[in-house]
Amino acid sequence: MKLFEMFFRERELCPLAGCNIPTFRFLGGRGLLCADYSTEFQRQRNFIIKYLSKLDVEKQMENEIIALIQYIGHKNGQRFDFNSAVSASTSNMIGALLFGSRHDYDDPDFQALIEAYHSAVKLSSQASFQNFLPYLWFLPQCKRSAHAWDNYAKSVNQILHKHRMAYNACATRGLIDAMMHQTKENDQPLFGLEDIKANSQTLYFAGSETSSSTLTWGMLFLLSYPDVCNKLQSELDEVVGKLRRPTLDDRPNLPFTCATLLEIQRCNNIAPFSGMHKATKDIKVHGFFIPKGTRILADYWSIFMNEAIWTNPRQFQPMRFLDECGNLKKVEGFIPFSLGKRSCPGESLAKPEMFLILTALVHAFTFHVPDGEMLPVPVGTTGSVYVPPKFNVCARPRQ
Repeated sequence: MKLFEMFFRERELCPLAGCNIPTFRFLGGRGLLCADYSTEFQRQRNFIIKYLSKLDVEKQMENEIIALIQYIGHKNGQRFDFNSAVSASTSNMIGALLFGSRHDYDDPDFQALIEAYHSAVKLSSQASFQNFLPYLWFLPQCKRSAHAWDNYAKSVNQILHKHRMAYNACATRGLIDAMMHQTKENDQPLFGLEDIKANSQTLYFAGSETSSSTLTWGMLFLLSYPDVCNKLQSELDEVVGKLRRPTLDDRPNLPFTCATLLEIQRCNNIAPFSGMHKATKDIKVHGFFIPKGTRILADYWSIFMNEAIWTNPRQFQPMRFLDECGNLKKVEGFIPFSLGKRSCPGESLAKPEMFLILTALVHAFTFHVPDGEMLPVPVGTTGSVYVPPKFNVCARPRQ
């Protein structure tokens, strides 16, 4: 763990920069994911984090959570693909944050956008080796992956183009408008058009796919461990009652619920590896020489499954995050949002989003596997994120 902190926090000892890997070639080396760690990158990142920190996240998400509950309720107990439902919800949440608008879940254009990034994530898992052996870009699976990401980028660019055409300097519909205000109000703008495109594509994908995958893993675990789900629902009933939905203010009084969400993130972390970094100069770490330009990747899975940190790490045990008094405790080695200057800028958004959606659904419904179907083995597909397997659920309102 100390080695991780040295690499990603102590920039004087281990200076690292971003690395534009083949999978994300469509970003053009720009945006929060791929840009080099320059003064310009720092200013852009700080601008975005500052904007996100000022949001009333709960208010922003309230209507979308209501829409998700209504969507599931209208299924009337019929089976549905859980991941598709939460993907639509998280996509709308990040879309509202970026553009100030949402779509109906069954909107064909909206479904096409979701399918575009799902397809890109799936195909990137078949071509991830090119990030280490970039000269193999010409292989068919690498070309298919690149084509899928290009299609995704075009879909986001179309939304962005319509948004820009309706731009009003006196209104701020979302983060994109805030970027455009800054661009038009300064002689030396912080964001060029290509920067806005790259950040839109990065944030839309990262803000929707990561949260929806985590929540889908969560539902798979809760269905696999009904005793955990029952205990979670009992805690919600005791603290929240039956007449309202859980809120962020309830978190201090819901230690087991919070511990369960942390364990979901630990057991099948959706980002097993860090973003690609590279050394900006020759460095020596623990006696090993690392030349300038070396690509460096952190293996978070080795931390989350480390028996020196976790007892029985491959078992789903929310209680590991609680102390002997039942209070939430901090565990060294739990870093789902990474470390250092390039840690996830959306952490302040993702944490409340996952809490509000998971608690709202478990509080409102009892979920079960459809008759004649079985839960899949909890093994995902590693690509841009660790994608859970597909499965159907049925939901009935709780009394």
